[in-house]
Amino acid sequence: MSVLMQCDHITKRVGNFILQDVHFELEPGYILGVIGSNGAGKTTLARVLLGSYKLYDHAGDYTIRTREAEGMAANKGDVFIDGYSMKRNTGQYKAELAGILNENPFAMKLSAYKNGILYGSYYEAFDRDAYRQLLEQYEVPLTLPLEKLSKGEQIRMQLAFALSHRATVYIFDEPAGNLDVRFREMFYEIMRDLVREGDKSIIYVTHLVEELETLADYVLWLDQGRQKGFGTLEGLLEEYRLYSGPEELLAKDRSCQVIGERRNAVHMETLVWSRDGRFSEELRARSRRPELKEIMYYEEERRRRDMHE
Repeated sequence: MSVLMQCDHITKRVGNFILQDVHFELEPGYILGVIGSNGAGKTTLARVLLGSYKLYDHAGDYTIRTREAEGMAANKGDVFIDGYSMKRNTGQYKAELAGILNENPFAMKLSAYKNGILYGSYYEAFDRDAYRQLLEQYEVPLTLPLEKLSKGEQIRMQLAFALSHRATVYIFDEPAGNLDVRFREMFYEIMRDLVREGDKSIIYVTHLVEELETLADYVLWLDQGRQKGFGTLEGLLEEYRLYSGPEELLAKDRSCQVIGERRNAVHMETLVWSRDGRFSEELRARSRRPELKEIMYYEEERRRRDMHE
């Protein structure tokens, strides 16, 4: 299958934070969920992919060489959409993109409709009439400045804009947390519709990992700026088991690694991991496949534990 987006080993420094060596490929027709704890680099990645954070230095190669000489991480790598390079084919690359950012990038003093007219002029395929119709459908006031709108209305305005030009890759950064329950379900269905025909893909950044159980085909896991893992959601879930049984069995079972445990007076459960998903039959009989949010909980607890040891 052809690759729609290729993220080619990107590294990006933002202040003291470094997003380091992130790489993946995404075929058309799929949803990629980006997960990780707060500060893992999810929003930094979204801004890099959208072109808000540049992967080159306007001061030229000299600045990059100087940073490397000082032992600092330079901006490296590239991103491609349908073969267009973010660095070398910036206009064509951005024409293929649409997105929603948690921090609204539009002009806050202008109305939703005027923002569309202003920023839509940068897109050859922008449909002004479709944009207006979507604003009305999503119950976004047309004439009020964005600063007067609620967070949810601003998210709906961004969605209307994103759907009004012919993008092939959609990048959504934490949008659902500010949507009411009714529109959140509508938003999920919009996402499914976008990928249903098989020519578009979505990168969905969220801390609400339970959303991804029914939405994501692939998962990119970030941890403190580094790529912890990338693969199918099913493949990730199959690498873990939540075990409840005698501790002696875990002690003698060499097929897995203990990630963490929770116990009280009457119950104990332990999350175990195996890269290839090979667990003994006895362990499988006394365990279940965990949910993604349970894996995230135990892995985050392990990270905190390791930091204090």
